[in-house]
Amino acid sequence: MKHLLFLLFCLFCATSYAQQQDSVTIRGRVTDFNDQPIDSASVWWQSPYFNNIIDVVTNKDGYYTARVPKGKYRSIASIYWPSYAHTALKNGVLPESEHRLESWVWNFIADRDTTLNIRYNRMEVYGLHTFRVPGAMPAYQIYVRPMGLTRTYRWMQETKPASMRNGVALNDTEQKAQSKEAKECQWAPHSEQLKATVWIDDEEVPVLMKQEIKEYYGTEQYVIAYLLTVDLPKHPKEGLPYRIFKVELEDLENGDRGEGLYYMEKEKYIE
Repeated sequence: MKHLLFLLFCLFCATSYAQQQDSVTIRGRVTDFNDQPIDSASVWWQSPYFNNIIDVVTNKDGYYTARVPKGKYRSIASIYWPSYAHTALKNGVLPESEHRLESWVWNFIADRDTTLNIRYNRMEVYGLHTFRVPGAMPAYQIYVRPMGLTRTYRWMQETKPASMRNGVALNDTEQKAQSKEAKECQWAPHSEQLKATVWIDDEEVPVLMKQEIKEYYGTEQYVIAYLLTVDLPKHPKEGLPYRIFKVELEDLENGDRGEGLYYMEKEKYIE
């Protein structure tokens, strides 16, 4: 019996050790843009199909800790659910000034224990993606679609849209040409009203160009997205297999702000 218990104990220890080796600890703090902690905010990791894999909640000081399997995640999102715009509108408890939109971290790579601090306010930095154009000027391109809550509410009041659903699978949908009469869903500020600030591995880099792009939802409506061209960092960090881009957006008309992160794997070429 003692021999059997000893074997079970050894098996338990081996399993626990293997699980520790195949997972990492992510910890950090969720705050607003005034560095005030967000109590009971959810932080969740998602699959490529936006299915929730792990969900944790912050304490009264805004801190959270999660143990996640190693690997790549489509996104991490965070919000205090009672303040989330869709929930807050239905409940009608919080004043509109306290409604918020979630913060996003895109292409998150969980390869080591990491401190990940998150800020959110009234603008989503959505669909964030970074890349370099082969043979073009030495710069990074950042695609991003801002969604400001103040503008969205105003647009909803003026147009009363039947639905705001998007992200529908297009596999079996006939792709048609965009209509010349397509209408803008007015979620984002136009170029002269958008302030964009970008950091690469904690080093602020100049935004060289800011281009408006029409992102279509079918043939009849579109939103304004952006292609930001940013300079390369002057002091690139070594030691990590990826670069971390932080993009902060601010609507200069109404003060809506948001922040997003993107993990970009470093290019690997044969010398």
